[in-house]
Amino acid sequence: MFIGECEVIRAALRTLESHERRDEYTLALTEYERTGMSMLDVLRRGVTKGATLAEWARRRGIAREEIMAIGDNWNDREMLEYAGVPVVMGNSVPELKSLGWEVTLSNDDCGVAAAVRKHALHTNGRD
Repeated sequence: MFIGECEVIRAALRTLESHERRDEYTLALTEYERTGMSMLDVLRRGVTKGATLAEWARRRGIAREEIMAIGDNWNDREMLEYAGVPVVMGNSVPELKSLGWEVTLSNDDCGVAAAVRKHALHTNGRD
C-alpha cells in the first residue's frame, strides 16, 4: 500500500499501470480529495477484501447472511457485495452510496458504532 498526497499517488498508479509485470497484480486507488490524501493498494491478482472475507467465513462456518461489512470506498465494494448486511459509511464516496445499500452515519459521527448497535446489538439508542 502506498499512502500520500493525491498527485504523488496518481503518479505511482501511472507507473504501476505501465509496468511490464502489470498482469500479476491489481490496483485499487482510494482518494480522499477533501483531505488531499490517497491510498493505492497493490494486491496479487485475485486477492480482494471480498474474497478474503468469503474465505474467512468459510473456514469458520459462518454464513454470509450473518456477516456485516462496513465500507467507505471502492476498495470495499466486493466485501460489501459478499456480506449479508452491507453498510456504507456516511462519508463514503457518492458512487458507493448509490448502490442501494444502507448508509450509516459518517466516521466523525460514530457510524460504525451506529451500525453495530442497529445490526449486531439490535438497538438504535446510544446505550
